[in-house]
Amino acid sequence: MKKPRERSTVDGYGVQILIINGEVQTFLSQKKFYIQNIGKGGFRFISDVSFELEDRVQVLLRFPDGFSQEVLGRICYSEDFDDNQKAYGFSVIEGFYSLHAAVA
Repeated sequence: MKKPRERSTVDGYGVQILIINGEVQTFLSQKKFYIQNIGKGGFRFISDVSFELEDRVQVLLRFPDGFSQEVLGRICYSEDFDDNQKAYGFSVIEGFYSLHAAVA
């Protein structure tokens, strides 16, 4: 039997892109992307910037309580969101974060 995965849709989550495939992202690190939902294994975020499937991305997660943490992951899916944006799935590779601590 599969255990249900804990997910949150609390407002206030954000992500900044620091490194893509080993290249520092000066412009993107200044931008904050909206996280639509988040769980222990990853999150879904909305972007007007294009990413490729399997891109390795180092991000800075920003939680509603002001806590932030760097996490390494990969882009695991993309879906059209609206005319100018896509929704991307981010799967954590390294840098496990505690969702419980973030929403407490």
